[in-house]
Amino acid sequence: MSDAAAVAPPMVAGSYLTFHLTQAKYALPVGAIRYITELDAVEAHAVPGGKGGMTRVFTFQQEQISLYNFSRLMGAASQREECQQLVELMAQRRQDHIDWIEALEHSIETGSDFQKATDPHQCAFGRWYDSYRSRDDELKVILAQFDAPHKKIHSLAEELLKLAETDEGKKTALERLEEERHSTMKLLMRLFSQATARLEDMLKPVVVILNSNGHTYAIELDSIDQIMEFDQKHWFPGKEQDLKHPCYDGFLQKTDGELFIRLEPKHLHP
Repeated sequence: MSDAAAVAPPMVAGSYLTFHLTQAKYALPVGAIRYITELDAVEAHAVPGGKGGMTRVFTFQQEQISLYNFSRLMGAASQREECQQLVELMAQRRQDHIDWIEALEHSIETGSDFQKATDPHQCAFGRWYDSYRSRDDELKVILAQFDAPHKKIHSLAEELLKLAETDEGKKTALERLEEERHSTMKLLMRLFSQATARLEDMLKPVVVILNSNGHTYAIELDSIDQIMEFDQKHWFPGKEQDLKHPCYDGFLQKTDGELFIRLEPKHLHP
């Protein structure tokens, strides 16, 4: 075999199923995919596996198929774990703002000091919101809508507390607060619900059944993104020291596009 043949790149042009974990995006050749379904649709059972561990199997078209968790295969953080944490965070931050409105109402009525954050960037949600960057396009759209109502809610404190310094002003301030409860606050609560619903949708993993070199197995993914087409010119071989796992052999990237790790199905299963 010539040196040129030995280093020839694989034929990578074609369709790829793309998906991501928290730190990287992946591309899986569509030609190796036999079937895709939700995890809830298969009855996976744990059975004794190699090296004293456990593995999962399920029946598909009268065939016993092994199921592997892709995140664990990669030794990477699961998107599911991140989503579960964010669902809990959304519930806490939603309640924070309900408590915030009630505390402001109490301060207006009694003249007591208002102890909560008036700066939208300093409350617990604001600090998280300013630093968090989602990889999910739908969640990005929902989160972008938080900015205006969240800032407006926090701006109420200084304005209404100043207004409430007189008896007549107190009445007006309470009326204004009630109006904002049924407009801006209602919008904010709806956005928390929408963000939570999207995160819960992202908690529904899928199973991809693969057939490569006569071997059938399945991988569990947190979610899938889209089908993309790549040409040979989009291929970038990985350096040996960069490839920590034999299941991939390089990278795919369109001009100025995101970088995808190209998976090799025949080496993907343990």
